[in-house]
Amino acid sequence: MSDLREIVGDDLEPGELERLERVHALLERAGPPPELSPAMAVAPEPPTARIVPFPRRYRYTAFAAAAVAALALFGLGYVVGGGGGPDPLQTVAMSGPGPASAQLDLFEKDAAGNWPMELRVSGLPAGTYELWLTRDGKLAEPCGSFAVADGETRVPLNAPYKLRSFDGWVVVPSGNREPVLTT
Repeated sequence: MSDLREIVGDDLEPGELERLERVHALLERAGPPPELSPAMAVAPEPPTARIVPFPRRYRYTAFAAAAVAALALFGLGYVVGGGGGPDPLQTVAMSGPGPASAQLDLFEKDAAGNWPMELRVSGLPAGTYELWLTRDGKLAEPCGSFAVADGETRVPLNAPYKLRSFDGWVVVPSGNREPVLTT
């Protein structure tokens, strides 16, 4: 066992040399591993795959067929999905200074009692705005906030109120009470 100490050195944790000596003794008792059989001495050849070329003349036909199939599936989805979505029950036009304008599409009340709507705004400076319901020309209840960028902005919103108790809609900049768009 003295040859093991020469191999591993003297800087071992306490008890580590005894553990290594036990493992060394077990390996000596087990003896050398069995010889490799002659059949396993040489690795078998990997199987070769037969590559079937795709003729060039059919490549464009395959692309065209895939495009036609994609268009047909899109058209089927459009028809089954009902086209562009539900028609609005009411559309409210809003206007403001200069080119600022908006259109509010109000849809049928959902099962929870909310009035889903889509607001399309254009011509407002970039920023954050809020849509409000008004009563007697004053802000009454908020319907949500949204951010505006350049061009037209489309925003899904909802109103969980009884709309008959209000008389109009306005858009105000966030943190401000002065309307920039009114009905």
